[in-house]
This record gives sequence, C-alpha cells and structure tokens, in this order.
Amino acid sequence: MTRRLLVITHTFPLPDLDGASLRSLRIMQAVRDLGWSVTNLATGHVFHPTYTARLDEARALLAANHIEAVGPLAPLTYLDSSDADFDAILLAVTPPTLDFMAELRRRLPHAVIIFDTIELTFVSMLRAARLRRSEALVQQARTVQARQLQIAAAADFTLVVTPEEAELLKRLCPAAQVRVLSNIHTVAPAQRGPEGRRDLLFVGNFVHVPNRDAVQHFVADIWPQVRPHLPGAVVRLVGLPAPEVSALAAPDVIVTGHVPDLAPFYTASRVAIAPLRFGAGVKGKVLEAMSYGLPVVMTPVAAEGTHARSNVDALIAASPADFAAAVVRLYQDDDLWQRLAQHGQALVARWFSFDPVRAVLLEILSMATRNS
Repeated sequence: MTRRLLVITHTFPLPDLDGASLRSLRIMQAVRDLGWSVTNLATGHVFHPTYTARLDEARALLAANHIEAVGPLAPLTYLDSSDADFDAILLAVTPPTLDFMAELRRRLPHAVIIFDTIELTFVSMLRAARLRRSEALVQQARTVQARQLQIAAAADFTLVVTPEEAELLKRLCPAAQVRVLSNIHTVAPAQRGPEGRRDLLFVGNFVHVPNRDAVQHFVADIWPQVRPHLPGAVVRLVGLPAPEVSALAAPDVIVTGHVPDLAPFYTASRVAIAPLRFGAGVKGKVLEAMSYGLPVVMTPVAAEGTHARSNVDALIAASPADFAAAVVRLYQDDDLWQRLAQHGQALVARWFSFDPVRAVLLEILSMATRNS
C-alpha cells in the first residue's frame, strides 16, 4: 500500500522566488523518491504578488514532479471536505495556535506530524532586536519563540536546518524530538573560471527583513570602502523587490529585481556577497552560489550551518572593513578565486545533496509505518 504525505505550505513552491519554496519542493521530491504519494496543500498566505501571477506555473511544476496540488485552502477545511487518509503531515508553516495541532490529531489520529521550522524565526528576531536596541522587537520575538516551542513540543518530530539550532531547540524545549534536515542543493556542471567575470552579486528575497538590512548595510558601510579599489565594478541586487532596496539604485548599484533564471548571474559574476547582520537557519543563496562555483564573501551569520571554512571554502569577515578587504582580495586574486570555487562546490556535494536528507526522512517516515 502506498503511503501518503500531506505537505502544508503557505504557497505552492516556486524555487526561484524563495528559499523556503526550494526546500519544500526538494523534500517533496525526496519523499516521492522513497515511494510515497505526496499532496501539497497551499494555505494561500502570499507575501508577494508575483506568486499569485504565477500560480499556474507553480501547479505545473508540482504536476511535473507527480505531486498533487490542493488549494489555496485552509488545512482543516480541506481535511473536513476530503476523505483522504494521510500517514504523515509535514507542516512547513507555523500554526497560529496549539488548537490547530489538536484538531489535526483529532482528524488524523494515526498520522505522524512533522514540524519543519525552516529556520528558528525568533533567533533572527532577537538578533535584530539587539542590533536595533528595540525592546518592542524583543517582545515580538518572545511571542514567536513561545509559539514555535509549543508547536515543536506538540509535533512528533521537529526539523531544523543546523546542528546549532538543534542544540538550542533541545535546550529550550526538551520535549521536542528534534532532527537536523538541512537544505538540498545540486552542484551545477563545471563553470567557467574567473577570466572574463566581473561585478558583485547579492541574491535574496528582499521581502525578508535580514536581506533588506544586509544590502542597506553593504551599500552604506562596505561598498564605499570597496569602490575605490575596483573602478568600474558594480553590485547587482537580484530578487523579489522591496521599496527600501529599490531606493538604493545608483550607477554602480543595479537593482535588478526578480528574474526567472539566476544561472546567467551566477555564471557571469565575479564575487557573491552575503553581508547579513542577523538571520537564522541556512542561507540558501549562499549555498546556491557555491553550487555554481561562484565564491562567496559572507559574514559569520551568513556562514552558519554551511560548514564553510574561511579561506578554504569561502571568505568570512565580520567587520565592514574586513568584509571590504575580503571582497577586493577575492576580486583580484585568480588563484584564490579558483580554489574557493572548487572547494565550495565540493562542500555542497558533501553536505547538501539528497543522500543525507533521505536518511533523515527514512527514519521519520518509518514511524508512520509503525503507527498504521
């Protein structure tokens, strides 16, 4: 008998728009490879109009991967109107209340419930609060923390993307059954070397606050220290736009906005940058750049969970001055560029391929078999 997984997401996945979308799609693909039937239920929580405009494309992507698309629809409404009996439920959303978890249990008492945190949002919020010295943001973070911990305790398993977040969650919520399931990336075919490449690249969803802060910080505090050493170079900001980012546009700061294909940018740019000052989880665009063989200069926050070693797999710098110096060094040193490109791709292949993810999924989904 074929086992059935219900994956609840805010929207149907469009991997070029959002790292969480790529993560959800890759997990569903991995579960399909394990012989399960997969249904993706979208709740309709859309944070950018681009998603709405591409709804048919998202449905077609799921169909091509033999994944059923349902919604947008409220999860409990769907379960009440459907006779579908699922063996496992993956929550790629944070439910608003514990009542939701209780209602899931009532409707599907034998299903294994898996809470995918994607990132521990409250960690990023607390870091932002410290940076901005905002007590109001601290209180918001504590509210989010309480909700995430409650859901983690109520779920059968809770997924995090880094060992560091696993240790934190175990300490804050001993009742949670925590597993590390990081993001999944594939290494691109061999790319061109440093010759002929130019400019800096930041890829990110700028609706996401850490990304907005990062590019504002870079343009204000780091780029002025880089520009005199790299005459003629520009920095390109690529991803879902936000007014604060559009306002940064200048002759040497190109705000591209969303593009349907990032490959041309990864293969033409000289250096990827990730000047994040706060955030949580694994930064998908860092790993994506490395998978294309594009070396990255990043902060320690951006490096979390990547397994990257500074001066081996990437350049990691904390202060604006050190970050600027690292960008200039990597831009001008072909040998360093080539070494980081090769090591970065090897890192992605080792730590972020499908194989480690399948092992974790097999353990978790085996519980569904025992429960039936």
